[in-house]
Amino acid sequence: MKLFLDFIPCKECNTMMNELCSPEMIFADPKKRSDESAKFLRHLTYNHNEVVQAVLDNLPKQKRDQEFDFFK
Repeated sequence: MKLFLDFIPCKECNTMMNELCSPEMIFADPKKRSDESAKFLRHLTYNHNEVVQAVLDNLPKQKRDQEFDFFK
């Protein structure tokens, strides 16, 4: 799934995105690439509420499981 986000990246975002696109990172081992990607996603999650809200708005909604009568 691809998700295009429209947000203004901070200086830290720009630094991390440049590092992720560098030749050293592109040819790095999968573990290192995964760790750096996770670090960037954590940064987005904790520091950019608009990104989190955009992701939540675009994810498919799950139907609620059938509720039993005693929950109503």
